[in-house]
Amino acid sequence: MGRKTDPKCLYCAKNYDTEESAQAKHPECYVTKNRVCYYKRYRIRNSGKINAQRRDSRDREQGIGTLEPILPNDFRVEFVVYGIRHQSVHALGFKIYQGSKLCYKMPPQHLDGLSSIQLKDYVRKIMAHLEDNYGIDRLGQYYWKHSKYCPTCTGDKF
Repeated sequence: MGRKTDPKCLYCAKNYDTEESAQAKHPECYVTKNRVCYYKRYRIRNSGKINAQRRDSRDREQGIGTLEPILPNDFRVEFVVYGIRHQSVHALGFKIYQGSKLCYKMPPQHLDGLSSIQLKDYVRKIMAHLEDNYGIDRLGQYYWKHSKYCPTCTGDKF
């Protein structure tokens, strides 16, 4: 990390537009040898622009590598659970993706009134179907949404 700028130099750079006015106001500290104050004032005034140029040139020197695809071309499932977490499940829907492309989405199915055992059996049946048809053998990402946002109840599209 660099040294902090001298407060006098900072004041001079911010308040005086020309070199002559800065030299006239602060002759005791203004350095004309090798135009030290000229460059220092310029850096203070344009620090954001100079730092951005430095970052860009560093990135060009290092080179920008190509990114490999983040998601493989395999199937994956995302469950959307409508209800209150750790209390009740109102509805359950899911989306199947191949890589980043959406292949299938099942609108939420209402599950109000099912016991926890019946709910687990329902999820097992879904997972068995997904394994047979898509080769998905694990439960993927799942999201909890409040039951008031259930699209089948509100009439929205899933």
